[in-house]
Amino acid sequence: MKKTLTTLLLLFLIASCGALKNTAKDPYVGSFDFTIFEVDNFGDIPIKMTLTKEGEEYISQMDFAGDGQAAGEIEITSTSLQDDVLTIEAYTSGYDIYFELSVEGDAISGSMMGMFDIEGVRIKD
Repeated sequence: MKKTLTTLLLLFLIASCGALKNTAKDPYVGSFDFTIFEVDNFGDIPIKMTLTKEGEEYISQMDFAGDGQAAGEIEITSTSLQDDVLTIEAYTSGYDIYFELSVEGDAISGSMMGMFDIEGVRIKD
């Protein structure tokens, strides 16, 4: 009886560890601080971005993180992921803009409008 109980407990432990191992965390979901470098008339612009996922859709939110260098709100119009590139279309300060971002571990990089470099890191909770 004791041998059977021990075997069942061991089997349960192995099965539960295997089930936990298969739950992968989405590398894009989280909060990031990044900087858009050398934007004409603004300089470097710090941004805080939060990315969540509902079902299969990504939802992003961005806020200016600096001391007021850039004016206005960032209104996100779409967020999509294709070929490991996160594309975010937005509207701010009278301009339609877009971001192309890649996440590798805790680093985020890419560009705004294909002209301005972006680099940043994941915010650890």
